[in-house]
Amino acid sequence: MMNRKLAVSLALALGASVAGTSHAAPSPFQGPYVGAQIGYSVYDFKLTTPSETIDGVSARGADGGVYAGWGMLFSPAFYGGLEAEYNWSGAKHDTTFSGGTGEIKDKDNHGLSARLGWLPSSNVMLYGRAGWQRVSMDYSGDVAGIGAATTNKDHDGFRLGVGTEVAMTGNWLMRLEYDHTWYNKETLTPGAESEPRNDLFRVGLGYRF
Repeated sequence: MMNRKLAVSLALALGASVAGTSHAAPSPFQGPYVGAQIGYSVYDFKLTTPSETIDGVSARGADGGVYAGWGMLFSPAFYGGLEAEYNWSGAKHDTTFSGGTGEIKDKDNHGLSARLGWLPSSNVMLYGRAGWQRVSMDYSGDVAGIGAATTNKDHDGFRLGVGTEVAMTGNWLMRLEYDHTWYNKETLTPGAESEPRNDLFRVGLGYRF
C-alpha cells in the first residue's frame, strides 16, 4: 500500500513538473527572425594623392535595407546570435573645384556580424555588434582637359555597434542602433587612394518566427 502511494505521489509530482515546463513562455529573442531598417549614414574619407592628403571629405544620406538572423539565450540574461544584412544607400558627396567637379556615392553595402546581448528584463535587450561589412563606392569626376571618368571600388571593413531591442506583442521586435565601420584603403588611380569611415544611425522592425 505504501509503495502504491509513493508511486502515485511521484507520478503526480512529475506531471506537475512537466506541465509547468510546457507552459513556460519562450524568450521573445530566441530563434530566427527577419526585419527591415532605415537610418542616416555619414562617411568621412581620407583621400591621398601624390601631392597631398585630404582628410574629412564627407558624404551623407539616407540608408535602408533588410536583415535576417538567428539567436539564442545562453542563460536567462545573456544572448548570442548571427545576423546578415543588405542595404541601399543615398549617401553622396558632391564637390566643385577649380577646373572640375567630383562625386562620391555609396551604391549599396552588405555584411555579416555577431550580436551579444544582455537582458535587463524579459522583453528588453541591450546588445553589441561586431562583424565584417563591404560597401560598393562610385568615384566620379569631370576635370577640364582630362574629361569625365568613373571608377567603382569595393571596400571591406570592420564594424562595431551598440543597440537596444524591445520585444512587442505578436513576435514583433523594435530596435535602435548605432554602428561605426572602419573600411580599408583602395587605389582609385595610380597614386590616388581612398579610405572611408562610416557612422550609421538606424531603427529597425523585425519579426521572430
